[in-house]
Amino acid sequence: MKFVFTDGEKIGVYDNGKTVKYDSAYITRYRENTIRAEKNREWKRQSEAMMSDELYMGVGQNNEVTATLNAVSLTLEENKLLYAFSVNETAGIYYKYTEEEKDPEAHFLTSNEVSFLSLAMTDSGDILGTVQTDSVRANIAVFSRNGGDYKSLTDGDSFDENPSFDEHGNLLFNSYGVGRDANNVFITYTPSEILRLQMRTMEMETVRSNDEYSYIKPIADGKGNIYCIRKPSVEKREGNLLLDILLIPVRIVQAIIGFIATFVMCFAGKPMLGGRMGAGDGSMARNGKADPKKVFINKNLINVEKELKKNKETEDFGFIPRSWKLVRLTVNKGDGAWDECELASGVADYCVLHEENGERTLVYTNGKHIFAFQDVANGKRKKVLDTDFCLKIGCLQKSFSSNLFEEENATAGDGLFDRL
Repeated sequence: MKFVFTDGEKIGVYDNGKTVKYDSAYITRYRENTIRAEKNREWKRQSEAMMSDELYMGVGQNNEVTATLNAVSLTLEENKLLYAFSVNETAGIYYKYTEEEKDPEAHFLTSNEVSFLSLAMTDSGDILGTVQTDSVRANIAVFSRNGGDYKSLTDGDSFDENPSFDEHGNLLFNSYGVGRDANNVFITYTPSEILRLQMRTMEMETVRSNDEYSYIKPIADGKGNIYCIRKPSVEKREGNLLLDILLIPVRIVQAIIGFIATFVMCFAGKPMLGGRMGAGDGSMARNGKADPKKVFINKNLINVEKELKKNKETEDFGFIPRSWKLVRLTVNKGDGAWDECELASGVADYCVLHEENGERTLVYTNGKHIFAFQDVANGKRKKVLDTDFCLKIGCLQKSFSSNLFEEENATAGDGLFDRL
């Protein structure tokens, strides 16, 4: 059993009981260069002030580096990983070589205009991912195997993410609709639904949609089933009526601040208090330290400390709300509707491993621990390892049909990017 995961700003690899964690060389180098440049500017400002016989007033150092790991994936090569990141105003995708010390990473793609979020390499060598094009919209894209370019497979006023192939070679992904007011200003996202893109005809169909839930990260198992994370579109909470009444003025102020922050995000493309567009879901680590209190995950602001207290009565608890379920969708042979089977609670991310013996293993994280289902049918799980802040898990995704897009004039080794 082998998979890759994030733990704060670390990239971890679990390989049959052995775990090794690596730093992002790009983020480390970026941080060192930023601090060095700020020190040089500081020295220059001090020198100029002394030469002009002026009193030098120290200016606060602007050496804060805000970074996040947006996605990680195994590749076809044993000691080679693929990861997507955001750091200050830059987003990128890099290869990491786990056994190279001199040149541990290689450039794949970087940009100051878009962000790269969910990411996956298939066992056919194709690379799929999410490209966030502005503050609220994102498309599914296929990347060139050689890096440096990508082609969008979806468009429109939506946030599309988490692509994978089903057993027929069609594209599965989840999509949030962008809700706007009469002036075309972004208000909120509609619940996420599962969509399927027919790759031969490029026709789109809705697989699963429900106003009460968002369905996230659909992955087919090759047997007609689809796994995904299901979370309530609106989280229920236990409240005190008297306290709620007393807090009405406070919440009105919070709503006004929230509206202003959304307005700034939509028109400036940046958060009101700094950061960058498209940092993606997950912890924004500042100078290597993640904020342990609040974090955006799957379009929700999670209070980490609060959720840990709520979940502490459960075994191996994490900070993801227990209403977030890992479910299996199975078509009912009677009426053709989808039946849902809950497999786990408090799930931030997961992946499906296709073992050499044909078995499938589900691996998931609740933020503090990583678990594996060795027997999905009986719901038996085991804890694989403990983590500090794990939000992303990846593996080599199954393409099911590597020859689906073969054409008579296709060159051997061409990928999906070359055939579109």
